Amino acid sequence: MDRIFAPPLQKFKLTAYVAKYKKEFCLQAIGGIFYNSVVVFGAIFLGRTIDAANLLYKGEAELSYFYMNLFAFLGITMLVQLARYLKRFYLRLLSNFMNCDIRAGLMSSLFGMEMADLSSEKVGDMMSRMIGDVEHVGHSVQRTITEMWDTVVLMLSYFIACMIYSPEITLIASIPIPIVIIGAQLVRHPLYNIAQKARRAASDVNVYLQHNVSGIALLRLFGLETAGRKKFSKLLDKNLKWSIAATALQEGVAPLYILFATCGIIFAVGKGGEYVINEMWTIGMFTAYLSMFTAMTVRTSKVGKVMNTWHGAAASWDRICEKLQRESSREVQYTSLQTHDDVPVLEVNSLSFRYPLSDDNCVTDISFSAKKGEIIGITGPVGSGKSALAAALSGLYDYNGEVLINGIALNDLGEKRFEYISYMDSEQFVFSDTLEFNITLDRAQKGMDLTEALELASMQEDVCAFEEGVKTRLMERGVRISGGQRQRVSLARVWYGQSEIILLDDPFSAVDVNMEQRIMNSIRTQTGNKTVLLFSHRLSTFDKTDKVIVLEKGSVSQSGTHNELMEQDGLYRDIYLAQKFMERGDDN
Repeated sequence: MDRIFAPPLQKFKLTAYVAKYKKEFCLQAIGGIFYNSVVVFGAIFLGRTIDAANLLYKGEAELSYFYMNLFAFLGITMLVQLARYLKRFYLRLLSNFMNCDIRAGLMSSLFGMEMADLSSEKVGDMMSRMIGDVEHVGHSVQRTITEMWDTVVLMLSYFIACMIYSPEITLIASIPIPIVIIGAQLVRHPLYNIAQKARRAASDVNVYLQHNVSGIALLRLFGLETAGRKKFSKLLDKNLKWSIAATALQEGVAPLYILFATCGIIFAVGKGGEYVINEMWTIGMFTAYLSMFTAMTVRTSKVGKVMNTWHGAAASWDRICEKLQRESSREVQYTSLQTHDDVPVLEVNSLSFRYPLSDDNCVTDISFSAKKGEIIGITGPVGSGKSALAAALSGLYDYNGEVLINGIALNDLGEKRFEYISYMDSEQFVFSDTLEFNITLDRAQKGMDLTEALELASMQEDVCAFEEGVKTRLMERGVRISGGQRQRVSLARVWYGQSEIILLDDPFSAVDVNMEQRIMNSIRTQTGNKTVLLFSHRLSTFDKTDKVIVLEKGSVSQSGTHNELMEQDGLYRDIYLAQKFMERGDDN
């Protein structure tokens, strides 16, 4: 069974991500504690082996005594390295699991955002947080836990062992340790602030890079390559400046930590040498003590470095939490829908809508209804609100008024809306994947297969012309296919979904009139119990619709059948006749 990653309930507490993986944490803890507890005996038996060699040289010990201490030293070394492997393996596993949970939480936050918030998001910035910031936090957590064993436990083990050898030397020589910890804490706020600026600068670089990769053809067309390089260079310079500042501060204090630690070692060497001269210690005891105390003081500098690393990572974690908390506040109570022939599938009452970040309504006080099997054409001049109405009915955006699907409010459907509404927007987005994926989106549908969707969109001949058929990769933004093909791929996608209501926003703008007629005939034939809303400024197929709604300046100006509207002296008749005149002109 595949592992499913998701943030813990307390997703804003980093410790909750660690606590989620108790098994991995316990196993690495066992390895870490064992390694850092037993490693002390390696130094002790090294000293005993040196003393045994000295006694053997003087003829005061047997060879077996020397080998006994030597093999004990080798055995402890092997056990220590095994425990070290256990610690590292499960700690890295824990860190990777945690990173996946944080990224899953960020992706969930994206899916849960209101469209108004999502519209203001920058792809490059989100990628910077999801990759760079998460890696920074994961690395810092891994290093912190590592040092919890490799420093705290190890220092405690060495400290106890050193106290057994000499409390006097150990206590005096350990005075620099708390000084180092206090010093590391003093640079907390400067390091956090600089790290925040460095991460923001990295986001700016990613945002600019993403924008330029997407629009590189446009920049070349207008000769803006040089200007683009200069602006990108400035962003890189800013990123480099703050990254160097963070590194300089973090690494600049490291020599001070080592300097303080070295003061303690110097005292231990001097006082320990005095013990040897006075025959209070043997050479082996002095070697063992110095080895342990040096290791302990070296770890002191690690404490400072780890604290500084975490101060920088705190900036990344705060940036991640900014996105984790930006989820939809809408509480959805999903109700299963029952379809009845005598009840309109779609009811729209006094609907008003504006796009996110816009101050003015695009459509105002729209009301109409649609039943199963109906095809409704919605048209109007440019800027009349056709695409805005389609977007409002998609359920992706907030709106004012009432939209009912079989008597249930559209807002109450939540993520289940895709079972009832399929929306083809005017952008016709194409993934950098196969033709098959772009239509099915890996959905398993009942009653509709890929071939039927391709037939409806008149894509069979195109697929036969592709070298790899439906397995052909369309590449980034669908650059391997034409605008008309991209439009028909999007049409096949929404029809494959088998939803009750299908919204088609400008589905024929990139195809010729003959292709438009072929597709419209297929839609008319295969509509069945579906309800189709066709939003278009082209009226050549509107005689095949059951009803027509005409928008003007965001409001309904006319409604009725094609024939009824053609009998009226109104906007619809004027547009239709004008288009017919243009078609005759093109034929000539």
